[in-house]
Amino acid sequence: MHYKKIFLIIPAIIFLITSCATEHSKIVVAEFGKNKIYMDEFEKAYAKNSGGYEKAKVDSISNYKKFLDLYVNYRMKLRDAFVRGYHTDEDLQKELKDYKVNIGTMFFLNNELIKPAVNQLYERRKYEYHAAHIMLRPDTSMNEEQTINLGNELINRILNGESFEKLAKEYSKDNYSKNRGGDVGFVTAGEITIPEFEDAIYSTEPGSIYPKLLKSNFAYHIIKVIEKVPRRYMIRAQHILASFKDSLGNVDSAKAYQKILEVENKIKQGEDFGKLAEQYSDDKYSAKRNGDLGFFQRHRMVPEFEYAAFKLKVGEISPIVKTDYGYHIIKVTEEKELPSFEESKNELEEMYKNTRYKKDLMKLKQDLLKNATLQTNKEFLEKIISYSDSLKNINEYFGSKFQNELGKEVIFTVDNDKVIIDSLFNYIKNKGEYIFKKLNESLLTEAINDYAGEILIRKKALEYDKVNPEFASLIKDYENGIYLFKILEEEVWSKVKVDSIMAKDYYEKNKNNFRWKDRVSYKFISVNNDSLAQVLYSLATSGLEFDSLIAKYKSQVKSNKSELVEVGTNELADEANKLQNIGEVTKPFKSGSNWYIIQLTKKEPARIKTFEEVRNEIMGILQEQESKRLEEVYINKLKKLYKPEYNYEALNQAFKQ
Repeated sequence: MHYKKIFLIIPAIIFLITSCATEHSKIVVAEFGKNKIYMDEFEKAYAKNSGGYEKAKVDSISNYKKFLDLYVNYRMKLRDAFVRGYHTDEDLQKELKDYKVNIGTMFFLNNELIKPAVNQLYERRKYEYHAAHIMLRPDTSMNEEQTINLGNELINRILNGESFEKLAKEYSKDNYSKNRGGDVGFVTAGEITIPEFEDAIYSTEPGSIYPKLLKSNFAYHIIKVIEKVPRRYMIRAQHILASFKDSLGNVDSAKAYQKILEVENKIKQGEDFGKLAEQYSDDKYSAKRNGDLGFFQRHRMVPEFEYAAFKLKVGEISPIVKTDYGYHIIKVTEEKELPSFEESKNELEEMYKNTRYKKDLMKLKQDLLKNATLQTNKEFLEKIISYSDSLKNINEYFGSKFQNELGKEVIFTVDNDKVIIDSLFNYIKNKGEYIFKKLNESLLTEAINDYAGEILIRKKALEYDKVNPEFASLIKDYENGIYLFKILEEEVWSKVKVDSIMAKDYYEKNKNNFRWKDRVSYKFISVNNDSLAQVLYSLATSGLEFDSLIAKYKSQVKSNKSELVEVGTNELADEANKLQNIGEVTKPFKSGSNWYIIQLTKKEPARIKTFEEVRNEIMGILQEQESKRLEEVYINKLKKLYKPEYNYEALNQAFKQ
């Protein structure tokens, strides 16, 4: 044969062999009735129950076999549940639906709102923005419209070249920042309470202003970004302070300046910063620790100190810094890196929920309503408004003539879901922000939109298993769980019959397995120092009754008493057991950080437990044994019905791809 033809034939043979071989995931590992269990299903279930794929890969074949036996039993039970019609059982399906709505709502909101927002927050917090603002507020000299007009005018003037800082000093109503040209310092995402401000700052280039006037609850703002810098998470610093005030409280800034100049000169000459802080710093608390202030983040120090400290690299020393307290020299000694996403995830979620979540949830509801059909019954809305003046608060609705007359009437419909007035008022009652507001058309419309949005979120939750595999898996597990619970209830638990005669018989045959060890009961006194313990011991051994001792020193001691406990249970029981006579007390001994004195109150030697003492324990043992027996009977019945076959040989290929 020609070599070229041979090379053409070989690939064809390889292709034929490969295509005929069973795909790994479709290898059949077991069958029961007309049902097959494939390798991919087995591997997924095994990994889920053994701690993940990596751990599953290195498990033994014997463990795979044991699991396959159990898994086939599990699958036969689920098949039996289907045959029994559990998937159409109204009570079970209602339970499944309720779970789906509750858990699905959390999944949906987490994926649609929380997760993306937390990721964005983490990325934003890698940077800090040095910002400034001009705050304008309506007052007796300028109404709201005039305030808005002034704000827009100032924005145009700044965009045309006028100084932001000069205009801030002239117009800003924020007395804290106006004299610094509107400077509010560095801000970080997640720490700004007004989401619009954060968005404005993080979308503005350094040196520019945000081109729109921003509204807060009480004022209007023009925002400027001065600089953007990589965020430094925490720094550790030492400082030396020359206070403006002397030891008598007299202010002498010139003297303070001369002192800090002297210190600065010594630092330049190479003297040790920590020793100089200990010798010269007027911050006596940190001076004891060589000027160490520990780790701190931004906004923990006065602005001037913070600005200077966060500009320094590790090992660098600042020039003289003036604050309201005096003159400082700062040295940065350490720095902590930003935490990873996983390390800061919980904190970020908390930040998000405290700042933006409520507003984002409202927007999500509004977006869902845009694609939904919402119809409000205007007639009943007007009737509610007409009744509103007779209600002092929401709670007065319940049990009122108003409720009796209108409570069951439909107030709105959203995508064919009808909501009655009772449900609306329950919703309003449970929403804290509505409780103290006047019940008028505006509030009712807001509440209806809010409630309708929540209903649409629940609808999304009911369908979320179709778009989210993780949620689909969770729901399937829960569904299987309630079916298995129902089966075991019918086939096992309802059939378990255990009575006192059976328990007594079991006890007589096995009583030697139920034994008490040596037991003691005791009282004890606990104190935090040995000298007081010695005083108490002396009094206890001089004839003062233990209870009287406790009463006399109750403000200085902790005390308690025990029931009979087995020796070896704890250190106190062991010490009590060393005593020979009832009423005898131990010498003080230390356990942990406290000192103890113990009085023995009872001592009982090891013995067989009485039937009454172990009755409940034996009933539990018998119930468990009978449950296992009945479940085995049930499994055998399924095996006779489905005749399962196990392909143990195939398990040699498990987790090989």
